[in-house]
Amino acid sequence: MFHPVLLTILTLLILIIALPLFSLWAGKRIRAGDAGGARLLRYARTVVILWSVTALALYALRLHHLDPTYVGLRPPRHPAELLAGLITLVAPLLASASGSRRVIEGEYARALRAVVPDTPAQWIAFVPVAATAGICEEFLYRGYALTVLGALTGSVVAGAVLSSIAFGLGHAYQGRAGMVGTAVTGSLYAIVFLMTGSLYPCMLGHFVQDMVGAAVLSRKLKGDAQSRTVADPAATPG
Repeated sequence: MFHPVLLTILTLLILIIALPLFSLWAGKRIRAGDAGGARLLRYARTVVILWSVTALALYALRLHHLDPTYVGLRPPRHPAELLAGLITLVAPLLASASGSRRVIEGEYARALRAVVPDTPAQWIAFVPVAATAGICEEFLYRGYALTVLGALTGSVVAGAVLSSIAFGLGHAYQGRAGMVGTAVTGSLYAIVFLMTGSLYPCMLGHFVQDMVGAAVLSRKLKGDAQSRTVADPAATPG
């Protein structure tokens, strides 16, 4: 049997170090090229990894004789607070409504093309990925990491900041712009969690954000590819 403290530290190290390193490795693979089949494999791998780390965190809590409610896995005080997590939809919806012509370029564009679904089969496979990200990432970063780091540092604010940074680093495959954007989004979810005392609004918001964001980005990336083709008929989209 694992010692409770050692398993807690191991889980934190996975969130803070191992997952960011794995994400960096994934980014290198993405820059080496991507195909539809590789994308589906990436979806499956993401689901397996996130649920495995979540199971580890749950076991760590159990060894401390704590249940998931300790880290916020409980309903909010008021049902209306479930909608609080939807605040993160503001950015993708504004981007869609504005019809911005800004082209997505560089390593961020390559990362998005490797994960944003493009075909009906990929969209079907993406739904459980978005659900897994919504449930597991919020439990791990806003619930487990924020709570444990807050307890270790004696500051909830420090826990929120450190867990948000770890969340951003965990998306290193998206490049610098993606990490910064993800860390900011994580900070918003941390605020929602601290205000409501529940992970449910964050989980709902995260899932909806991933689905809406993927739809907006898919349209944007296709528009960018078409624009490049018009500007240079010899260019290859994607």
